[in-house]
Amino acid sequence: MITRGINISTDFILSLHKELLIVFSEHYSIEIKMLTVFQLYGFGNYDDKLPNLKNFIVEKTGKWINGKYLYNKTKDIDKGHSNHIKARREYLMLLINAAGYKDYEDYLKNSPHISSEIRITEETNFNNDIVSDEILYYIGYYVEDRKYYIKSKFTIHKMKTASWEILYWEKELEPSFYTYFGKCVSTGESALSFYFNKENSSLNKECFVNLFYGNNMKTKPVLLGAYCGFSRNNNPVIGKLVFEQVDTLELQNEKVRDKEINPNFHYYLHSQRMEVEGVLPQKVSDLSNSLSRLKIVKFLIGDYHGFYLDNNNYLIPVSFQVLNKLGELKLKINNNNFKGIGRINSTENYLISEFTEKNISYSQFSIQIKPLERDLFIANMLVYVGSDVLNGKVLFWKGNELLKIFMYNNKDFYLNINDLDPSIIEKLEKYLINRNK
Repeated sequence: MITRGINISTDFILSLHKELLIVFSEHYSIEIKMLTVFQLYGFGNYDDKLPNLKNFIVEKTGKWINGKYLYNKTKDIDKGHSNHIKARREYLMLLINAAGYKDYEDYLKNSPHISSEIRITEETNFNNDIVSDEILYYIGYYVEDRKYYIKSKFTIHKMKTASWEILYWEKELEPSFYTYFGKCVSTGESALSFYFNKENSSLNKECFVNLFYGNNMKTKPVLLGAYCGFSRNNNPVIGKLVFEQVDTLELQNEKVRDKEINPNFHYYLHSQRMEVEGVLPQKVSDLSNSLSRLKIVKFLIGDYHGFYLDNNNYLIPVSFQVLNKLGELKLKINNNNFKGIGRINSTENYLISEFTEKNISYSQFSIQIKPLERDLFIANMLVYVGSDVLNGKVLFWKGNELLKIFMYNNKDFYLNINDLDPSIIEKLEKYLINRNK
């Protein structure tokens, strides 16, 4: 297990740079002098479809690199401030692999472009600074587009810096890795934050990760966190993360390629991502899903009382409220209370509830916007109440004071239909009881 930074001689990096340009030129049968600096290195104002070093390295290694990285290193050397320069081990290996060599030792031994003096100076450099207890390896999980699960490698170095390599199966047999490099930002005794700037990202995008680890990070098999960054379309995104600790780099590399995902992670992360749309509204009302959304919610504001018919033909009283034009709502079944917010579905025929329960039970509730009759509504629910599962239709009366008083005075879980007003019984038989037969 090795640290990230390596101090190498400027002659070494210049020799590698020279050889990389030769291999690149031969590969595309192109003269370097015909390309602008931006086009050659693949950053800024360049054409991604034309030859550039960035795409060449991706093609040869399967891993993405910031095209400006190599350019910046050569410019630092040109300043002449030192005979040595610090390079990231991960990036250095990508450059060596792209030049056609297996590893650092292979390049030192076989490259025709480095002198014997460089070989002597650099032959032990790459393996210096070996550590065994200051690197933490994790497999990261998050969801993209609300359902597509992404695996990644998250590696923390000396609790100061980190690398985050995100895996995409863009090729059938071999994955592509998009890499962030960043630093740790202290945020408290039980949490860590990592800032990844775009200069050190193969995606040329910034990202921020917050992790919660409790009281002893190294003893925790799983860390929970959140990220804030940009999608592939450059839209702002936020979402939850799970990081699973592994013991070694080898195990990390093996596990990240396994396409299976732990079901516990699957359920925890499902839909835990939010993306900001890339089109700004021209006016405030454009933020609504449709011009009529607010009108629909305002129409539904009020108190609803009704009944659910169980499999044994017992009536269970149910109360429902749409509290305000924000769509905040309450649902009550016996002594079980649910709170949440209502969303109008895309076809604008249902208000669908999203509950914010303390203990998530995945209860669902929706009410049909168009009434069956004046102030009479039908709803559907799948609600977990203790050991009972209530799954079916509910008939609601809106703003019915007599029914409200009746329910206040009758708090039993099951009610006898014969105790109800004949007008209520008539509607129950028409829309609920007879339709369930």
